[in-house]
Parts: sequence; C-alpha cells; structure tokens
Amino acid sequence: MIHLEYINDELSLGMLDLQGFKAVNVLEEKREIERKGTLFLLKKMLNTESVELVYNELNRPFLKGRSEHISISHSHQWLAISIHNTVETGVDVELIREKVINIKHKFCCDAELEFAQNDIDKLTFLWCCKEAVYKAYGKKELEFKNIIVDSLDLKPRGEVNACIHFEDHIRNYKLMYRKFEGYFLALIAHEIR
Repeated sequence: MIHLEYINDELSLGMLDLQGFKAVNVLEEKREIERKGTLFLLKKMLNTESVELVYNELNRPFLKGRSEHISISHSHQWLAISIHNTVETGVDVELIREKVINIKHKFCCDAELEFAQNDIDKLTFLWCCKEAVYKAYGKKELEFKNIIVDSLDLKPRGEVNACIHFEDHIRNYKLMYRKFEGYFLALIAHEIR
C-alpha cells in the first residue's frame, strides 16, 4: 500500500507498507528492501524515474542534484518519507511497544514523565515527536531531553508544538501526528518563528 499526502504547496508525506513491497521481493534482506522501498517511494512522490539518494557525514539523507529537503523513517513494516521544498524536515514512524517504558528516563523531562506515566502510547508519541524534531535539527550533539513536547492532550490525530532548548539555541516547531495500526507517525509541519 502506498499513501501520498500533499499537506501544502511545500510539504508532502509518503508512506509505503513494506510488507506488501517485501512480498514482491521475497528473497531480499530487510535493509535492501528498505533501500529499494525508499527509492521507489521517492520516485513516486517526486514523479520522476530517477533519483539519487546520498547521505552526508551526519548520516542525513539528501537528493543529489535536487534542492528538496527530505527525512526518512522505517519501523518494522512501515516506511515514511517527508519532503519539503525549502526548509529542513523531519519524520518518524514508530511501532507502539512496551520497550519504550525501559528508556523513558533517557528521553523525557520531568513534565513529560508526569504526563506519560507508564502509558505506552504517550511514551511512544513523545519519542516519535522528538525523533522528528531531532532529524529536522540535524546536529548529532542534541539530546532528546533538550527537546520539549507540549503534550497535555493526546488524541489519535492532531498537532503539537515542540521546542529545542540546547546551548544558546531555542527553536520551536509545529508537528502533525497520528496514530494508526499500532504505530505513531510524527511530521514537522513547520518551524515556528
């Protein structure tokens, strides 16, 4: 299954169910299926026959010879890609599972721990939003505890603000999120200035 969503004139989201894609490529390894799925989905989203995906020294993806900014996420059966025409973007898709409880103190501030308690949905939501912000920010030294998600009311679908407090930097982002089929998806809508 392919899902393409054009959020506005500059931002688009593509999702590919890798289970269906894998059925066509039965003997491929997981990483190879993810790579081929990524190229397939990028071509669909950009309406082109050819695309060259490369990674910089921070392992951030970009399209050789093109100006769009991209972000890529894989989680089990799902692949998500966001493309923005003018600014950095971030996307994350996460399977909702209990292991997030074991690492909550590594990525949540005190207010987020109070909000989430041991709720797997809330913790996965926070992780997913922070991962999307981290990808948009694009610098390795940023820690997830320096990303604060305003998350007082979690719905199956909505928008939320997140803020980076890191060294002398403060950046604010608007994210869109949704829960679907046992997963969370978070996408940077735009930076708030």
